[in-house]
Amino acid sequence: MPEGTPPPEDGGSPPSTLISTTRPPASEETDWRARALEAESKLAALEAESQSLRTQLDQTHAALAQEKQSREIDRALASAGAIDPEVASLLLASMLATQTGDPTTPPDITALVQTMRAQKPFLFESALPPRPIPSAMSPAITTTPTDSLHDLAVQARTTGDRRALLAYLRARRAMP
Repeated sequence: MPEGTPPPEDGGSPPSTLISTTRPPASEETDWRARALEAESKLAALEAESQSLRTQLDQTHAALAQEKQSREIDRALASAGAIDPEVASLLLASMLATQTGDPTTPPDITALVQTMRAQKPFLFESALPPRPIPSAMSPAITTTPTDSLHDLAVQARTTGDRRALLAYLRARRAMP
């Protein structure tokens, strides 16, 4: 079949002369060169992907270390009796940021909590006055015979003290 004739209609393969004329003869050297270029491009793509994965892994390790340190801070503050753990943890984080030392060794969080407890005792439970033991029963009325209902009402009105108001209300409830 000459070169200008269409391929056969029966679905067969095109003539062999067409294939040999459209493709130059491949030598072994050009074949190896093409393979080497393809391998180098694949290697460059894999190195870029590897570097991206290393960066992502380093970020994940840093986030994990930060989360572990945050959990350790929360546990130390809870055991120390911090009143407001969020504020105390922020102060402790700023103390950790300003602390100079070997970056490979983890900081001693309990020592920092004790330092904060000494510097800012108002952040911890020990700074609060002791609380009475909660009870379902109301306390007894502490009125003296000289106290009258009118005197308790005047005292509650003038001072604005809740305890004085409660004493007045209890005394009024106790009246027949």
